[in-house]
Amino acid sequence: MNWGYKILIGFSTFVIAMLCMVGVAMKQSNEMIDDNYYDKELKYQDKIDASNNLSAVAEKLSITDSGDVVVLQLPLATIGNNTTGTIECIRSAAQNKDVKMRLQVDASGKQVLPKTLFINGVYQLRLDWMTNGTSYFHQQVLTITK
Repeated sequence: MNWGYKILIGFSTFVIAMLCMVGVAMKQSNEMIDDNYYDKELKYQDKIDASNNLSAVAEKLSITDSGDVVVLQLPLATIGNNTTGTIECIRSAAQNKDVKMRLQVDASGKQVLPKTLFINGVYQLRLDWMTNGTSYFHQQVLTITK
């Protein structure tokens, strides 16, 4: 085989490899974790302050996996009659699997999340709530296994 064929084979291999890479790149998802990421980044100091408010409370927030449910236990000092907030469980692998709901704790500060809302995998759990004009924020990784 002469050098002309070797150049042709090398060039053909390069072109085929580039086409394969373009095909793989076109199948990738480009979704962001948050739709309004940049707007939220500018307001992140509020989240830092809310997280510091939660850190100042003596009792700690707990999240436990109890079989078919996930139990959120908020510190009693951070709840009241006018507690409002949100729970976001963000799945970075697939935005359509995110779980978002209102925070609805009972008198003891507990909320139960059934695992039927989730699929197996890793979620970024974000709790954001306000009581008596004081905001609180907590974020952690939540792994769901059924």
